[in-house]
Amino acid sequence: MMGYNWVTPKRLLALVLSALVIGGIWYLASPLFITTTANTAPPAGFTEVVKQGTWQGADSVHFAEGVAKILTDGQGHYVLRLEDFRVQNGPDIEFFLSTDATYDGSDLHLGNVPATSGNYNVAIPEGTDVASIRYAIIWCVPFSVLFGTAHLA
Repeated sequence: MMGYNWVTPKRLLALVLSALVIGGIWYLASPLFITTTANTAPPAGFTEVVKQGTWQGADSVHFAEGVAKILTDGQGHYVLRLEDFRVQNGPDIEFFLSTDATYDGSDLHLGNVPATSGNYNVAIPEGTDVASIRYAIIWCVPFSVLFGTAHLA
């Protein structure tokens, strides 16, 4: 007597597709459960606070908290200083500086968020008109989702 063949082309296709879907969901969702910490001092000589603000999350899922400061060394160099910082991780979240609280393609890109919590510095490119900067923004690039803003005054 021959047994029933459980491996059919339809079942094999369903298994492969299920594995791909589960893998894709894990790839997109796993950053939500990963936290990273960085604790570095302000760079030597960067003692003057030019602007400061408090992070506000976009909602209860996309949260951000802590203090954002723009520090200078008095020589025309600036850093964005994050203190007691915490943000919900996500796929490809990045820092921007802006004249308003909404992201658009003209905002100054500072790079990826290097850690989801802690105290650290993010370089601001030379030649940036810091006087015109009013907000720091955390933006999820692939999904166009705002995670948080800090009004810098």
